[in-house]
Amino acid sequence: MSKKINTTLIGAFVVGAAILIAVSVALFGGSEIFTNRQKYVAYFTEDTQGLRVGSNVLLNGVRVGYVTDIALLMDWVTFNTRTRVTMQILLDNFIVTQNGKILDSDERGEVSHDRVVHDAGMRAQLETQSFVTGQLVVKLVLRPDTPAILRDESPPYPEIPTVPSELKALMTKLEQWIADFGENVDFKELTERVIAVLEGLEGLVNSPDISETLAGLNQIINDKDTQELSTSLQVTLDKMQSTLEDLQGAASAASELFNEADGQVETLGTSFESTLTALNDVLISSEETLIEVRGQLKGDSVQMYQLESTLDQVESAARAIREFFDYVERNPEALLRGKNQ
Repeated sequence: MSKKINTTLIGAFVVGAAILIAVSVALFGGSEIFTNRQKYVAYFTEDTQGLRVGSNVLLNGVRVGYVTDIALLMDWVTFNTRTRVTMQILLDNFIVTQNGKILDSDERGEVSHDRVVHDAGMRAQLETQSFVTGQLVVKLVLRPDTPAILRDESPPYPEIPTVPSELKALMTKLEQWIADFGENVDFKELTERVIAVLEGLEGLVNSPDISETLAGLNQIINDKDTQELSTSLQVTLDKMQSTLEDLQGAASAASELFNEADGQVETLGTSFESTLTALNDVLISSEETLIEVRGQLKGDSVQMYQLESTLDQVESAARAIREFFDYVERNPEALLRGKNQ
């Protein structure tokens, strides 16, 4: 007598299979289950932290595949390491055209891998998808100008050559520039040159001529005849005295900046620029003040003679400082190489 078929058990298997298919479609995407696909590998020598199985593979920002496997390879002789990344490329995501006509899968036939790599210049590089999470993606680029360096003589799948990420390339150039800079720049000589210039500047603004200028201004301002001048002239003279004091302070600050450097020249760029800007502002104010004073004092009075002498001294000091400022502004590299003698 034949055994009775357990329809309940058969039904359970059918339902289970249907559920499994539904879950697979939900997890992996129904459009990719039956799509035409091809696996490729790429070997990266840079850090792949942030790259995961399932990470996207992009071409021109379009998702054309995903990462299926990541493996670290180590040479047991040299101990050099590289990361092998296996990618699933969804070929149906590419729409191939010829003379403006879209070709179907039969018409376009097989595209030679060598042609894609050597003629089109297909390369793989890492790119940061999110700076917040540090997640990476594999970016496919067309770079026929770069050499097609294949790192595996017998790869498990067709190999796509790699190029450094844009950030890695930038950091490499920066590191090389810093290395060249350190070799070509004598920091000790640079420090001595700049300090010598600033010491001369400090000596100029602290010279007896400047002190006499301030004293002369005080005498003019407090002179009984000068007191009879208009209020606007008084304001102008007060402004001029304040400008000279600012000039001394700004130049002294610049000198102190370099006297206290003590080998920290590389950190002085911003501070030195701020000091020079302050000096320039003071000089502009000085010139405006001189023009205003000359415009208000006329004649051949003793006060006029004293003021003319004072203004000549101020202008001489201001001119020397401005020449230094203008030279640095036109030739900022002089702070690195020193002024040509």
